[in-house]
Amino acid sequence: MKLLISIILITNIGYAQSLESILHLVVENNLALKVLHSEYEAELTKANQINKLPNLELGLGVPVLKPETRLGAQMLMVSASQMFPWFGTLKAKEDVVLSMTSERFERIAILKLDLFSATKKAYYKLQFLNEKEAVLNDFIEVYEALENVSLGKVESGMSTTVDVLRIQLKIQELKQGLAFIDNERKIDYAKINQLINQPIENSLKVNTKLDSLIFNFDIARFRTKIKNNHPLISVVNIQVESSKKRARLNKQLNSPTVGFGLDYSLVNNRFDANPIDNGRDILIPKIKISIPVYRKSYKAKVQEEFRRQEALELKKEDLENKMVSLLMQLKANYDNAVLNQALNQKQIRTAQMAYEVLLSSYSSTGNGFDDLLQIQNQLLGYRLAIEKENLNKLTIQAEIERVVGL
Repeated sequence: MKLLISIILITNIGYAQSLESILHLVVENNLALKVLHSEYEAELTKANQINKLPNLELGLGVPVLKPETRLGAQMLMVSASQMFPWFGTLKAKEDVVLSMTSERFERIAILKLDLFSATKKAYYKLQFLNEKEAVLNDFIEVYEALENVSLGKVESGMSTTVDVLRIQLKIQELKQGLAFIDNERKIDYAKINQLINQPIENSLKVNTKLDSLIFNFDIARFRTKIKNNHPLISVVNIQVESSKKRARLNKQLNSPTVGFGLDYSLVNNRFDANPIDNGRDILIPKIKISIPVYRKSYKAKVQEEFRRQEALELKKEDLENKMVSLLMQLKANYDNAVLNQALNQKQIRTAQMAYEVLLSSYSSTGNGFDDLLQIQNQLLGYRLAIEKENLNKLTIQAEIERVVGL
């Protein structure tokens, strides 16, 4: 399936790439995401790298001056000992490592939100360029029709060739705008291709319609979702938990450790006497305990983690407030785009009526060309402004989705 999607994207023969399919390719192919996934998988292995127990200590001794015992001389001494940490210490170490791994996993989610937002904005820009191209082509036809009317007026002696030349200048300007659009597309092609790890020069076919639906802005729901689910907040929550786990680990590391061991000595037979159990070897089981005495560093570590948790809680609150504040700014910009779009639509209706009146007057008398051309230029500006506000609304929506974590 991945290969098929990639082939469709590369060949691009008659297929319009949906935004959803491109976002799927971002997840599958983006190199930055792959890097974080590899680092996350590497972190997962650290839990298995924790020494479950301290190393077993073995010792071997051969006395140069053999000590004599009642049952014979010691010829060889072997010892073995094993220290055991306090109950729960190993589990506390593993918890700290896994907590760090969870934080890296949330970093993947944060990057994915950023990549999705960048992809959506580039995709919407390509759709806008398609709409802008269609508007320019429509107005080129309108100006060409107006050019024919002006030529008729010139032939009838009711106008001058200056009017025709001014229209031709406008047509040339619009055709130049079409060339600019082709160049702008290449920029957004490169952005998307870089995000999906495809050759930068590949072209894309996007769904033509730049359709901005009404966005349901529910600030209370967004605030709750940010607090409970946003990966940026989750990272801080994980950092708080990691601090608590480090504090518990510090407590465990400052608990006693217990060791068990065994000493064995090989004893040679005595030849100058024959006591009972002559030459019997020596076997000594032993136990030892290590008790931390210097507690100042432990107490300092407890205070450090406590202060860190306080700072992280304040950081989380500040981050939530900043994100909600940014949402309010985005909502204001979105509302302004809606208002501007509605105004442009009203102006189009008014300007179109004025254009019809002026065109009728110009067609019959040859007068009012300047006003006619000005109104037509205004209509073009209004049409382009509507599409621009559509793009603004979708771009703002993509940013809201990134901030909320949708």
